[in-house]
Amino acid sequence: MNITIKKSRDDNKLNTIWLHMEEEELEEVCNGLGIEMTTAPNCYIESSRDERFSNILADKNINIDELNYLMKRFDGFSQREIEKFYAVAFAEETNTMADLINLNFNLHCYSLINNLSYFNKLSKDLYLTEKKAVANKELDGESYACGDLCVVKKNILTCK
Repeated sequence: MNITIKKSRDDNKLNTIWLHMEEEELEEVCNGLGIEMTTAPNCYIESSRDERFSNILADKNINIDELNYLMKRFDGFSQREIEKFYAVAFAEETNTMADLINLNFNLHCYSLINNLSYFNKLSKDLYLTEKKAVANKELDGESYACGDLCVVKKNILTCK
């Protein structure tokens, strides 16, 4: 992903880079911007090709090594997993690099329903997956999903 970074919010020296990159290349970029390779937050994301990514980390100093690691994980995501990642990050208000890294390992804990025409059937499937077996009269997927599983924020429905 193309990301424009700088040392800090107030710094004018920018560099647009493609992440993920090898450690040697990352070190060269950091040296060029005056970024020290530490475990503390050491750079600022000015912009990103993917606006959703920029919105998650808006006005935050982050660690460039953690950012590179997250982008390495992103390279293995399918389009569906990327959509789920952004939906969950938005719904859970995940806004630190540590939380985003943890989220990318826990996407299997969430379901993203982007076609609500089959919502009742999908929520029944989710309910059966969790409970393993239920009586037919107990199987009310929609009320289960809306009551126990889903988060609705700004017209975005995200299920845990």
